[in-house]
Amino acid sequence: MTASDAAIQLVVAQRRAARLRNALMTVGAFFTTVRQADPLPVLRDLCSEWLQVDNVEIMVPAGTGSLQSHAPTKLVGPITIGRRVIGRIEVSRSTPPFDSDDRELLTVLGQIIGIVFEQSSLQSQLDQYLNQARAHADTLDQLLQFGRLVTSATADPLHLGLQLATQVPAMVGGERASLLLIQPDNPESSILLLSNGHVSTPERAREVREHGFAGLVLREGQPLIIDETDADQRWLTLRMREFDSPTRCAMAAPLRWGPRLLGALTVTTTHSRRFDSSHLNLLELVACHISLAIYAADLEMRRKQSAKLLSEIETMMKTALAAARAGDLHALDALEAQLNRLRKVQQSLALDMSKVSDE
Repeated sequence: MTASDAAIQLVVAQRRAARLRNALMTVGAFFTTVRQADPLPVLRDLCSEWLQVDNVEIMVPAGTGSLQSHAPTKLVGPITIGRRVIGRIEVSRSTPPFDSDDRELLTVLGQIIGIVFEQSSLQSQLDQYLNQARAHADTLDQLLQFGRLVTSATADPLHLGLQLATQVPAMVGGERASLLLIQPDNPESSILLLSNGHVSTPERAREVREHGFAGLVLREGQPLIIDETDADQRWLTLRMREFDSPTRCAMAAPLRWGPRLLGALTVTTTHSRRFDSSHLNLLELVACHISLAIYAADLEMRRKQSAKLLSEIETMMKTALAAARAGDLHALDALEAQLNRLRKVQQSLALDMSKVSDE
């Protein structure tokens, strides 16, 4: 071996050592791209530094292109995870032509990029699971607060319904909510409670029940979702007046107690396709809790009213009885009148109990 050949081999060895040193120094940078939303731009830059090329293309999946190239200015190799090819990498440069070192480095790059993509996919799944866990934790907190309202034993259905309506949008991801309640003593009359803490006028409540989305749900008797109001014929046929931002996505669920309809719960947003089946399931769960709370509050209110009325009748009967014992003949008429009132209260209680047992 001549001195000239030895010098050439020494230069080649030094160049290969320099490329290897540079590769080892920058290999960690490949894996830092895992946390980025789009790692491709940085991966292209790193590949360009490794191979000292003019252009780098990373394609996942590989597509229909060949994984080999015979052109001296172009090099193509697979991106692999284990033995599975998931994509390809193409590099090109004008000079000098690619050699065996470049091909070996390209093979290693294909394996590194495959690992990066696999880790990026796993990281995305972990982030998604983390976000879901946080959302579930938030939902659990909201359900707990909601449950406290349900079991607060509030005897006024209107006050309780208004409290519950204000909690609904945050629970199911909506912007606005309304609670349409059917009056138990007058099924033809309704009350409309809004999540902003207001109670709509009787005219508005009647319009919503007859021509609104809540009325449609009451007639259908099942939860409904409209993800794009501009393209859904069911929404377009409703005669509604909107005084605020237009609705783009809506869902609603009926309030039920057995076969009896208590009203309807509606949630809307100004964004299209905001709700899906999971939101509708959650809304139906909330509607079940509201149905229980409203029904229990109505029974509690009736119980208190009946107890108060019975106490009044008892007091008046005692007074009439004392007067009758004192010789007041008119007291017997008063006693009979209170006895008739007592019979009516008993009949009303019996009717309420029969409804409860039927339901």
